[in-house]
Amino acid sequence: MFSTRLSLSLYQILKYNVENMNEGTAIDTEKYTLMLRIDSNELTYAYYHPAVDNSLVSERIALHRGDVPAQAVEREVYAREILLQPFKRVYVVLPSSHFVLVPNDVATQGDKGVFFTSLYPDSECDIVESSLPHIGAVMLSGADAGLTSFIRRTFDCPTLLHPLTALCEYFYRKSRLGNQRKVYVHLYRGRMDVVCYSREGLLLANSYNYGSANDAAYYVLNVWKQLGFDQAHDEVHIAGDGEVRRELSQLLRNYILTVVPVIFPSNRLVLGSDAMQLPFDLTALSLCEL
Repeated sequence: MFSTRLSLSLYQILKYNVENMNEGTAIDTEKYTLMLRIDSNELTYAYYHPAVDNSLVSERIALHRGDVPAQAVEREVYAREILLQPFKRVYVVLPSSHFVLVPNDVATQGDKGVFFTSLYPDSECDIVESSLPHIGAVMLSGADAGLTSFIRRTFDCPTLLHPLTALCEYFYRKSRLGNQRKVYVHLYRGRMDVVCYSREGLLLANSYNYGSANDAAYYVLNVWKQLGFDQAHDEVHIAGDGEVRRELSQLLRNYILTVVPVIFPSNRLVLGSDAMQLPFDLTALSLCEL
């Protein structure tokens, strides 16, 4: 069953297209950016014109568990003609539990793929490589080979990346404000991304599955202890699922003085109300030059 959210998104698409047809014009997708986020049970897409207010349209689509990933995504993509149009840029975010960050000065020494295969020797995944220019590292992550093949033959020069890539780059810039060390947490549908910084740069980037806010609090506090952060001076910033975020914040404030929500970037609000409904890794991606 499709959600009310989905119905509203479809209504926006139809309304936008009808208005353009009435004016004798069509959406010039070649000036738009398309972002897709594909995991095992959900496809989310959004397209927008960076210089046009209220231009963002998005949709969240449930994928049936047990389907072959490439076939499930292909079916949904080909059911939406807008996704088959030429776009100025195409980004595809592929969450994966198999990933490794490799510093640039090490990654230049021979085949970068060896770092991934050494860590995951039994993996049959396609290795996706993305650059983190501000961090000074390369992200290597695993993705279904059939899915990446479909993406590359369907979209024009797509940029494939792990969600931590955009989050690390975006939060790096935010971490430069002040002298505090910072933990950034992104919560999305049972998955949490955690990235930590000091003034010297990135200290840790990892993802965890969680079943409750208590689980999420355990992971954050464990990272906090391992890195030797200070309860009174350093900070936790949380983005993502509102209900879990509020509960996690309350739990963490028993141990850490400064626990605050991530402030939604104001320059994304002008793209339209759909912007606030996107997973925050897509919001971060829209602000990064990757």
